[in-house]
Amino acid sequence: MERRATEASPLVGGAGPHGELTGYVMMAVSATAFVTVSVCTKALAQVGMPTMEIVFARSVVQLGLGLLGCVWFQQSPLGPSGVRQWLVVRGGCGAAGNALFFFALSVMPLADATVVFFTGPVFSALFASWMLGEPYTALDRAASALCLLGIVLVVKPAALFPAAPMPTGPADGDAAAGTAAALVGAMSGALAYCVVRKVGSAVHFMVHVVYFGFLSLAASTAMLVLWQRPRLPQSASEWALAGAVGVAAFAGQVLLNRGLQLAPAGPATLMRNLDVVFAFVLGVALFDEIPDALSVAGAGIIVSSTVAMGIYRWRASR
Repeated sequence: MERRATEASPLVGGAGPHGELTGYVMMAVSATAFVTVSVCTKALAQVGMPTMEIVFARSVVQLGLGLLGCVWFQQSPLGPSGVRQWLVVRGGCGAAGNALFFFALSVMPLADATVVFFTGPVFSALFASWMLGEPYTALDRAASALCLLGIVLVVKPAALFPAAPMPTGPADGDAAAGTAAALVGAMSGALAYCVVRKVGSAVHFMVHVVYFGFLSLAASTAMLVLWQRPRLPQSASEWALAGAVGVAAFAGQVLLNRGLQLAPAGPATLMRNLDVVFAFVLGVALFDEIPDALSVAGAGIIVSSTVAMGIYRWRASR
């Protein structure tokens, strides 16, 4: 939702006669792009590349393409002077959410990390009531409680499910840390999304991309110097995966934003949740991560709750 809902801001141009259908297609393709980022990130983590180095690779590509985009659209990459402090906040929150999600992917099953991160709309509703004065409705509160239930079913903490089978791969402590990282990442992404809405159309989309990329690059560089020892890709395939993380993330952002502009926000929410479907399918196909019935039920609860919130807010705004 960094990963993915946090990037909504206007682009340029109108819908056209088939704009709504085009918007839905763009949303579906953006979901494919974002899950490609997740798959490449997990594959790189499995061969030993540090999380911050994967973030660094994405940041370099994203910043470069963002600067080229600003040249193409004839936009200053610094943005309007009156909102630059908000752009720094937005870029910092987005960078933090992205890094935390990448860490969660490295220690959790692909589908589980994606599902927990997709609780972002619940936090967006809470932050929007604080920052933008929007009502925090009974539906929002109910969806928040249901998402918490969904997370419990996905993660299956041993205190509540002592007999539940543990997923293959991460240890208990790593899975707990990954869950916490995905949740905090969802909060960071939700805050970034609210900042985007606060500054509104005064800031071009490419400017948001530049701030996100620059602050993510600065933070990942500092973390690599101070904490994680860099590990350069060891083969052509690893170099390709590292590059694909940045290119797919950039493509996903562009398609997501354009799709949200062309398609109604409520139905578009349905397309955004294709990320979760793709994550389950690719987790099984590529990483042999077979979800159990509790994980599937938890994912269904979270997706249903976020979709209901999106459709309700869309209908209320009409």
